Amino acid sequence: MDSKGILTLQFGHYSNFIGAHWWNIQEAGFEYNSSSPSEINHDVLYREGLTDKNQVTYTPRLLLVDLKGSLRTLSESGDLYEPPPDPDKEKTRVEWTPDHVDVQAASQCKKNQFQRDLEDPSEADKVAKKTYDFDKVVQVWSDYLYARFHPRTVNIVKEYEHCNENTPFDVYTLGTSLWKTPSFEDDFVDKIRNYVEECDHFQGFQLLADSFNGFGGLASGCIEHLRDEYDRKSILVFPVIPSHFPTSSDCTTTQAVTNDSVRTVNLALSVNQFASHSSLFVPLSTTTRSWRQAGSSRQFEYMNYDTTSPYNTSAILAVALETLTMKHRLRSSGNFDLSDLTADLTLHGRKAVAASLRLPFAMRSDECLLDNLDRLQGPLTVTLTPNCDVGNARMMQHVCIRGVPSTRLKKPLEKAGAQRDLPAYRCCTVEEMFQMYLSFSTDATASHVTTVNKPISVGAPFPRIFDPRLGINGDVLPEDRKRNDADAVEKIATVSGLHNCPEVGNMLESLHTETRRIGISRLHQFANEGGGIEKDEFEECLDNLFTLRENYEDNYVI
Repeated sequence: MDSKGILTLQFGHYSNFIGAHWWNIQEAGFEYNSSSPSEINHDVLYREGLTDKNQVTYTPRLLLVDLKGSLRTLSESGDLYEPPPDPDKEKTRVEWTPDHVDVQAASQCKKNQFQRDLEDPSEADKVAKKTYDFDKVVQVWSDYLYARFHPRTVNIVKEYEHCNENTPFDVYTLGTSLWKTPSFEDDFVDKIRNYVEECDHFQGFQLLADSFNGFGGLASGCIEHLRDEYDRKSILVFPVIPSHFPTSSDCTTTQAVTNDSVRTVNLALSVNQFASHSSLFVPLSTTTRSWRQAGSSRQFEYMNYDTTSPYNTSAILAVALETLTMKHRLRSSGNFDLSDLTADLTLHGRKAVAASLRLPFAMRSDECLLDNLDRLQGPLTVTLTPNCDVGNARMMQHVCIRGVPSTRLKKPLEKAGAQRDLPAYRCCTVEEMFQMYLSFSTDATASHVTTVNKPISVGAPFPRIFDPRLGINGDVLPEDRKRNDADAVEKIATVSGLHNCPEVGNMLESLHTETRRIGISRLHQFANEGGGIEKDEFEECLDNLFTLRENYEDNYVI
């Protein structure tokens, strides 16, 4: 039985892009045959099991949902408990004579080199250091998935097909209707119950949800069920929004405008439900603004990424998730759990908070943390919540610093020089120094700081998005040196945070304003699909968004 368990739920293709990177990052950081236990209690998100051959497995405590055709070469039931059938070795059984039967075999997707290497025992341990052209071969999230799943993890919606423009799963009400069908809800609810009952002490749920299409409605239906059945458990929701929305080549201008409006209404309906039934929700995107259209992309120092690639952008969000969820996953956190995190950040009805990230947190190889913070210009982190720029005042925040060891805190006394005159030189831990830095750089702010010594592993299949000025250990190289193109950054330090701040109100206000401009009666999708949305329901949603936005007025004082 597992202790302090959390069940992760992923709804939608982009959420699964993020999730695939997230589980890859976690497994790359596993420590085997270590003389000392890991800082991270992996049992929080993972479960131990046995196959029918009594082989021990360690798999994510996870349920994910996607559409038919989204898996490519990944088996829906996985290969841990029984190997997938080999189509080349199977014989077609035909009861009728061949001249009366027309057999049409579906084309089989071929595995890429990375997946073939994972199946080869002699190559599997080398993949993190090998070079793969993922930017060209990745079509779906399973193309770069390293982690292996339990048979109950993957759930495919058979009624809709991935990337099918004739029957798209693009409307919120399609998702709410799908949840109400016994064929989906009963099976999914049973799987949730099985996972929950395995845990000695169950903390709650964390959800990643595509909130711009039908998966927003599906996730909303699930969250409402969770609140009814597990009322005392925490529900942490991450609505995710891609940085790029592909447009069909035959799409007219009118249709494009309609698609933007549908997407905005989907987001508003989803946020309304998340605010009602979750304990805390954190919108995530690598763009400065979202809703109708994606805005410009967030920029990170020492990093260059393809803003139109879900493989690239989802990796950034996965690093943020891995870092900002550390507090309740550490062995050193004691009794602190998910409920404590949500309670800290939701004062005065502020259920929406912003996320931020510094990726990488790069230091020169010859400098210490004190020198780095002393020369830092501008904000410490980059905001990852759309239509919101986290300020430096009136906040309640949780910040995590990962990958900065105490040995790099400050210079030794005999070499400190002028550093000894700085107040921060009295700090004895990384946590203490960051607490002091945040107290100087923010106003009227309460900060909780968490530190993790071990950096994040970013070898293959993580995208190669880091600047050549970084060495393989994530440090900034001297000006006369650059990393060899054949080498990749293997580990990086990061800083990430969750911020309850007034600027989140700007995000809610912008969503309310954009949605208010849309005439719901003109969007036939919401009138016809899945039972539709009544005008009164739509107006109530807008009123709720406005009320939630009022909780972030400037007269709020911590």
